[in-house]
Amino acid sequence: MRKSTRIVILETGLRILAGLVGLIFLLLGIGFLTLPEVVATSFYVEPARAVGINAIRGDFGALFLGMGFFCLLGVLTVHRQLLVVPIVFLALVLLGRLTSVIVDDVPAAAAGAMRAEGIFLVILVLSLFFASANRSPANGGISLRAFVAPRVLLAIALVATLVFGILLSQKRIGTALVRAIGSRSVGENALEGLPDGLHVGLCGSGSPMMDRKRAGPCVFVLAGRALYIVDTGPSSVRRLELMRLQPGEIEAVLLTHFHSDHIGDLGELMLKRWARGAAKDPLPVFGPPGVETVVRGFNLAYSLDSRYRVAHHGLETTPPGGAGGVARPFDFPNGEDAVVIIDADGVKITAFLVDHRPVEPAVGYRFDYKGRSLVISGDTLPSETLRRQSAGVDLLLHEALQPTMVRMLGDINRKGGRSNIARITTDILDYHTFPEEAARIAEDAGVRQLVFYHIIPPLPVSVLEESFLGDAKESFSGPISIGVDGLMFSMPAGSRRVEKEWIW
Repeated sequence: MRKSTRIVILETGLRILAGLVGLIFLLLGIGFLTLPEVVATSFYVEPARAVGINAIRGDFGALFLGMGFFCLLGVLTVHRQLLVVPIVFLALVLLGRLTSVIVDDVPAAAAGAMRAEGIFLVILVLSLFFASANRSPANGGISLRAFVAPRVLLAIALVATLVFGILLSQKRIGTALVRAIGSRSVGENALEGLPDGLHVGLCGSGSPMMDRKRAGPCVFVLAGRALYIVDTGPSSVRRLELMRLQPGEIEAVLLTHFHSDHIGDLGELMLKRWARGAAKDPLPVFGPPGVETVVRGFNLAYSLDSRYRVAHHGLETTPPGGAGGVARPFDFPNGEDAVVIIDADGVKITAFLVDHRPVEPAVGYRFDYKGRSLVISGDTLPSETLRRQSAGVDLLLHEALQPTMVRMLGDINRKGGRSNIARITTDILDYHTFPEEAARIAEDAGVRQLVFYHIIPPLPVSVLEESFLGDAKESFSGPISIGVDGLMFSMPAGSRRVEKEWIW
């Protein structure tokens, strides 16, 4: 077979592949235009109200429709040089993703998208290259006639028909989506299939300050098959459900202290664990002295609600004995600063005192399971007890407040006449830990990885994260992560690995 013939065959194969790439872009563009929220979810994009949906229809729809149009125009006509348009856009997309690799953490889903886009880019570049190698005199300049060729007009008409067909069939499509989404979500559990070991995830990594990316403090810990929740900050239960965890499987809640941002969703968690799991026993809630008052208050507040649900759904669906919670207080006898509160099925949980004065007592927790370990600090100043309890752990989840940023917010509120907020902003500086202080604790304790949560102040964009860390990276030699809701760290038994992934 002559060389020119092989080039023609290769060029034809690449032309077909480039056409398929164009069809994929075209279908994505139609999807963004007609079903923006559905397709955006597949790209892990969450639209903010109607303005966000409008942007997705316009910007995402235009990008993919444009790339698809020029792909197909380059394939269906002799003007293969039109492939330069999608090539440039794909190169810019990959540049943006590579920038994110440098600046942000990259979830596995994003890495998969990068691979696909890289393959598409290679196909289009090779198609353009071999078409150039096999260029004929007919491949001249581009004229308006190329855009109004019968096959191009037919393709535009088919796309327009498909768009209007989808828009006119939204009721039928919506019904099908309800069935599909419902079938997929029933019994869905993000923790199924995880290897035996310790797994810790953030269903709330924020503070009392408003933060779109972070609910109030809430951490889940899966030790073997036992699921524990540490603190239940406002909005954390919805985060937990969005992360596809099952409230009915929770063994117990552990409270670090009783500030409102750590207990705000306790009632909702007790309710959903009962109603969704048909629990026959109330939810155990562990905490230092005072937990009895908190649990009793939520039980009283939800007592009418639970009565309604039993009357409506029946004794089998909502067993009355499973409603609410039951307090499991612990104390520190003989002046000790740590006590084991759970030791069963290979899981050992140690509560230890921290310094969050005037909040007393306040505690942190250490989890040990099959040679893997983690510590959750709760709210605290730098604590010697916490340093001792963190000795050699695989992961330290530590609260953090960035003082420079908080002082700046205090000055802004003071100048704006909001003296009360300015006073609170100043006061919180004296009972939280700064990132550099937490990093030194982690280094001294020989911690393998450090994760910041209970982030103060909010970090609405990732470019603020380096400023938040300050000099923390100079004080700790291991990996440091800034917590965001949906982040999970896995520590499989029998290994030394700490694996990070997103489950939301």
